[in-house]
Amino acid sequence: MSVFKFGLAADKVDTIRRELGANSDGYMEAMANAERAFFSAITTEQNRLQLDWLQLRMRLGYRLEQRELARLDDYSIAVAKNISAQMDGAQRTVVVVTADSLAAAMSDIKAQTWLGFDTETAASFQKGQRNTNPISLVQIATISHCYLFRMVETNIDLFKAALADVLGEGAAAVKVGIGLRSDISALKRDFNITLGPTLDINELMNHLGAPKQLGTIQITASVLKLKIPKTKKVTLSNWARPLSEPLTAAQQDYAAADALVALDCLFALFEQLQPYKSLWPNGLQQKLALLNPK
Repeated sequence: MSVFKFGLAADKVDTIRRELGANSDGYMEAMANAERAFFSAITTEQNRLQLDWLQLRMRLGYRLEQRELARLDDYSIAVAKNISAQMDGAQRTVVVVTADSLAAAMSDIKAQTWLGFDTETAASFQKGQRNTNPISLVQIATISHCYLFRMVETNIDLFKAALADVLGEGAAAVKVGIGLRSDISALKRDFNITLGPTLDINELMNHLGAPKQLGTIQITASVLKLKIPKTKKVTLSNWARPLSEPLTAAQQDYAAADALVALDCLFALFEQLQPYKSLWPNGLQQKLALLNPK
């Protein structure tokens, strides 16, 4: 990743590519080569750590272009990848929770220190109006599983008390997500559950110099170097379908990915940041002071 490219706003990159056309890749590569030569010339044993820290922050905060995203490998919900040597290769299972599997799901969830979290809501097709549809699906991820709670029909009363026990402020596990604000508000509105304690990956990225609200696609690409597919067909699909109609495989994969990837990004960030602990800015130190997912 180039510090030069980090300093360019996305619209400026688009302008360069539009004006230079077929020569734009050559220009970008020439600038990257010049930058590598510059850093090589100024790097010493005394400043190596500081310069490496600079380049890591630039890479994590850089908003990838569509062509760069397209070249990345796909994110997998089945197998952990690009997190750490200890976690890579771990198998994960997606479980659509039912009355019969609720006790086992709760037992696993309650044993965790960190939980990936997300929700899905049926789309509102009223242009310009805020989506006030109730939450239809709650996703909770552990290291080995992602549990999908369908919050429709009789499931609502069945699951609400159990979820309050593991998601509420009194629960010990930290709920980790990407862009949690709307989820927190909707969870309180629909089920009177105050989500806590929480950690939004966006906040960690902001302390590293990234723009606000990078979003799941960009954070996954920056932290894990993987591409997480997001299609409108699935995003806008019917999450509130009746229990007699199972979620499609595409819906299950989409929903599970959002919760699992938040947890993956947390562990991967700790792995990448740890060598530079002495250089962490005060805001990052304060945010991570009580957080240690190892």
